[in-house]
Amino acid sequence: MALMDDPELRARTKQTSQKLFHTLKGGSGFETWKKFDKGLARELSLFFTGVLYSREVISQKQRELCAVGALTALHRPNEVRAHIHAALNVGATRQEVAEVIFQMVTYGGMPVVVDALEVYGHVLAERGEPFPADEPSR
Repeated sequence: MALMDDPELRARTKQTSQKLFHTLKGGSGFETWKKFDKGLARELSLFFTGVLYSREVISQKQRELCAVGALTALHRPNEVRAHIHAALNVGATRQEVAEVIFQMVTYGGMPVVVDALEVYGHVLAERGEPFPADEPSR
């Protein structure tokens, strides 16, 4: 059976996508994929969002913090933007996201960290949220 023929997988894909990316304005990779091949875009979305991102081996928060770190080190600003939104949407704190980005200096260097922090600043502005350093100390 093709992925597209599984109604449970389609529902799980939609639910996971909504949970992760509901705050993302301006589209996602999926929107770009559809412009080139709608059928393949659906299959990719079903796999990535419905199968891989809905697994419960690690929490959604852990999965998204991993994604933020990897995408920072790989210098993928468009994707890091989407996954910063997703990390915050599934319970990561602003401090945790910043820390994961800072940690990537070891693997990607300071230029990718600075770029990811700039993206993060734009995400916080989009969401109307303060920078982590502007929050009261605990």
